[in-house]
Amino acid sequence: KTYHLGGYILFTNDYQGLDLAGVKSLTSRFQEVSKIPMIIGSDEEGGTVTRISSILETPFESPLSLYQRGGIDTIASDSESKARLLKSVGIQTGLCPVADIASNDKSFIYDRTIGQNSEITSEYISKVVSVFKKEKFGSTLKHFPGYGDNGDSHTSIIKDNRSLSDLQKIDFLPFEAGIRAGADSILVSHNILTQIDDVPSSISAKINGILRKELGFKGVIMTDDLDMAGLSDFVNQDEAAYRVLTAGNDLIMGSSYQIQVPYLLGKVASGELTEKRIDQSVKRVLSWKYDLGLLADFNNKQ
Repeated sequence: KTYHLGGYILFTNDYQGLDLAGVKSLTSRFQEVSKIPMIIGSDEEGGTVTRISSILETPFESPLSLYQRGGIDTIASDSESKARLLKSVGIQTGLCPVADIASNDKSFIYDRTIGQNSEITSEYISKVVSVFKKEKFGSTLKHFPGYGDNGDSHTSIIKDNRSLSDLQKIDFLPFEAGIRAGADSILVSHNILTQIDDVPSSISAKINGILRKELGFKGVIMTDDLDMAGLSDFVNQDEAAYRVLTAGNDLIMGSSYQIQVPYLLGKVASGELTEKRIDQSVKRVLSWKYDLGLLADFNNKQ
């Protein structure tokens, strides 16, 4: 009611003590107090990154294990079931699929990928996005510009020394495939691509420009969690939110909105952040909500 959030992400603790009916009741209460319907999400990659599985009899498997068991068709079937289940409880996006490629099976991100090369990963991403689109369920490609074999940005600042040409040849390909398939959103990591910029990708206008101009993405760009050390050890939370927007991103993902919203309003009042810039992102977010059918519900309430 106070901060008018554009969206809300459910974590494992949000599901504690609930069954599926309880989750639906919870998300319904969130929407009832939202002037404009929120996009409600939950990290549902499967495997080690799934929240709702804590209350499911059969947890969602990782894309890696699904691929090893039955290939892309098995992942597609799982994606369809996942989308339908999550939508039934008021969740519109699973913050997936993971479009990263890791060559080393010991890498931080490897178990969240399908463990294959750029060609097969691109085919997988295209398929999942297409399934989600058919189900009117949100897709989020992550973690642009590609995690590679780098360390964990949850716990430290990560510097990635790969060149733009290296990324173009391999890591960008699954993201390009997802964009062609109609991906709704892309999540940007906090990794610092040292040969492109000297700041985390999530606050880099250069990285944003690559997504918009080189890859031609017109949808919603969101950040990874601003509380992660990869960004929070680089810049404080309120300034981070401001830099997210000035870099060109659309959605700020973080839990410090109590300080960030007033800080951003102050930047608008001082003229450092224009309403025109904010409106560009608002239009993209509203378009996504419209595509997910959320604004039809909103119109019915009016």
